[in-house]
Amino acid sequence: MKKIDKKRFSENYLNSAIVQKEIVSRLMERLSLISISPEKIIDIGSGIGLGTKKLKELYLNSEFYMFDKSFQSLNFEYAGKKNTFLVCGDFTKTSFKDNAFDFVYSSSALHWDLDIKSSFEEMYRILKPGGLLLFSTYGPDTLIELRSAWAQVDDAKHVNEFYDMHDLGDLMLALNFIDTVVDSEKIIINYENVKQLQVDLKNIGSHVTHDNKQTNGLLSKNKMKLMYMEYEKFKNQSDSFPATYEVIYGSAWKKFNVVNLNR
Repeated sequence: MKKIDKKRFSENYLNSAIVQKEIVSRLMERLSLISISPEKIIDIGSGIGLGTKKLKELYLNSEFYMFDKSFQSLNFEYAGKKNTFLVCGDFTKTSFKDNAFDFVYSSSALHWDLDIKSSFEEMYRILKPGGLLLFSTYGPDTLIELRSAWAQVDDAKHVNEFYDMHDLGDLMLALNFIDTVVDSEKIIINYENVKQLQVDLKNIGSHVTHDNKQTNGLLSKNKMKLMYMEYEKFKNQSDSFPATYEVIYGSAWKKFNVVNLNR
């Protein structure tokens, strides 16, 4: 097994996670308007802990759980060890008991899950009554330039599909979340070249990849050149290549159980 350079991995991720770091900052701004004092917090899809580190600055005495599918991401100690537990697993099947957490947080992770309904069901299950869910994910216009450029080259799936904001809102209501708020905005990152965009996507562990069809090296290189030519159409006045991210933000509460005292 190839040994992973922890320092290099962490540095590459931090250098490439431009959008992810900005989204965490914007989630913290939203959180500053909400009054909560959570004892137990879980960061779903925590990665190396961009969100967990910021949450720790707000809630000094809370107990934190970093939950991610990647053990190597969890193992970089970016957020520090104090009051922190690392758990590797599937978003849809955690090992936690019902009503375990006061605050469920997730940023830039849920969109990679093909079964997002089960992920939301699981988050609802482990959230205490009266607890807060705060998350971000990506919408259909994310990486629209890259998707459009590849669409002119072949019919293969090179960019993941993302969930619509309204569908997520409906899902949360169907699960009995209350005071649900869902909105979106577009963040555009400008690159000097398309290759750097691809490097950043790779460094953050993005699933924006070629499909599973086998292609020979020469064909792949030719297709890549064609894609680069198509992406040229999106070059802006500053000679940069834009990459659009449609960011969806959501927050909601798990309602308290109603007890019938007249029984």
